[in-house]
Formats: sequence, C-alpha cells, structure tokens
Amino acid sequence: MRFKTFLLFSILLSTVLSALPVGAWFKQEGQIRPEASLSRDEDNRRYFTDLTVVTHEGKELRFYSDILKDRVVLINFFYVDCPTSPPDMAKLSEVQKRLTDYESQIHFVSISVDPEKDTPKAVREYVQQYKPGKGRLFLTGKKENIDMINRKLGNTNTNPEMHLQAFLLGNLRTGHWMKMNRLAPVASVVEGLRILAEEK
Repeated sequence: MRFKTFLLFSILLSTVLSALPVGAWFKQEGQIRPEASLSRDEDNRRYFTDLTVVTHEGKELRFYSDILKDRVVLINFFYVDCPTSPPDMAKLSEVQKRLTDYESQIHFVSISVDPEKDTPKAVREYVQQYKPGKGRLFLTGKKENIDMINRKLGNTNTNPEMHLQAFLLGNLRTGHWMKMNRLAPVASVVEGLRILAEEK
C-alpha cells in the first residue's frame, strides 16, 4: 500500500518544516506526487473521492470534481455546536479580506465532523449566524460520505470535539500541500495561500 494512503494529511508525504517569517512551529508542508500510471487529476479523484456532499445552500456537489479540482483550497473542519467557532470564523474572514486579489483562485471549504447532527438546515442556520461572506463552502451530507472524506483528510477521531485542529492548504494542480495549526497567525495563513496561488 502506498504511503500516501496512510492519511496523507496526518503527516504529509515527505513532510518538512517550513521557514515562514512568522514562526515555523505550526506548519508542515510537502509535495504529493501521483502514481506513475496516473495523471494528477486521476490520482486526486481516486484519493479524495468524488462522493456527493451537500452545501450550506442545499446544493448537491461531487467532492473532488465540483469542489477541489484544479483549485487552491483552504480546508478546515467544523460542527455547528463547536465552542471555537467564533474565533475560527473570525480568523478565516480576516484571511479572506487580505486575499481579495486572489478571490477567484482560492476557495475556502469547511467540512462537518458531525453530519448526523449537522443537517443541511442546521448548517445553513450556522452560516447565517456567522455571515462568513462569499467564497466559503460549508459541507455536510450522508454520514458515510462525510466520514470517508474526513478520514481521507486525516480527521480520524469520531468524537466531534476531538476533530483535527488544523487548516489544510493545497494546490490541486501542483500537489503542494501545507498543514497549519489553527492557532497559526493570520499573516502566515495568508502567505501560505499566496504561495500556492502563484504556483503554476
């Protein structure tokens, strides 16, 4: 079994510590290379899955083809009763404000860790409460689909309160990924996303 399938975001293949100017302790990054027999797109689709998810707007989308493909993304995890929601939402809103020149390139994706409780209606009300602005997707859906996607992204604890406390930043075209602690400074998250958005 390829090392990649051992939850590539838990450790990230070929992980190295970065040297960002604003503290390096909170970040790991690595380059994910596709299998020799597959294109990056084929490898991505197979790994991330194309399972159906439901957005906070009630739309059914395919996880890889409709949300991740060819994009630069920031992925984080949530549940509607999470006590850290206010600071997390505020931080990501500030990150977005500093990236207005990249708003068509960078997509923010929040994935439920409690899909049974986080129904589409509950997620819609959660989003209305925080008013995160344009360019954000909040995903829930069938438990088996959301659980599989969470595992693929390294969020393996089934207790919502123990979900992965990290931002996953990635360029799906280049395979360059960064994993940042949720306490990372806004400036460092912004810098990471700028680096990914400028890659060819």
